Amino acid sequence: MYKAKDWPHEHCYCDHWNKSSETLEKQGVPRGFCGLCHVCGKPGHLQHFPGAVPFTGAWCKKHYYRAMILHPLASVGVFLWGLGALLAIVLLFMLIKGKV
Repeated sequence: MYKAKDWPHEHCYCDHWNKSSETLEKQGVPRGFCGLCHVCGKPGHLQHFPGAVPFTGAWCKKHYYRAMILHPLASVGVFLWGLGALLAIVLLFMLIKGKV
């Protein structure tokens, strides 16, 4: 039977609780998380950006998936932005040829 992956499904830095728990406690990070979301401040996980951008940040689940879908260099967003660009080019050609 298929079991959905737990979040975070990639590597995060929750092992910092074993190495330097006092640092995370000073930052106000609750147990079970390894960072505070840099967008909204909710508890999240410190992990790599969900795409081809060299950035590691703390993300809550909502903002991690939002970046994955909406950012043009993210794993899903690259297809959405590519499709949007392709549709814009087709529409432009149709407007130039007078078919719209």
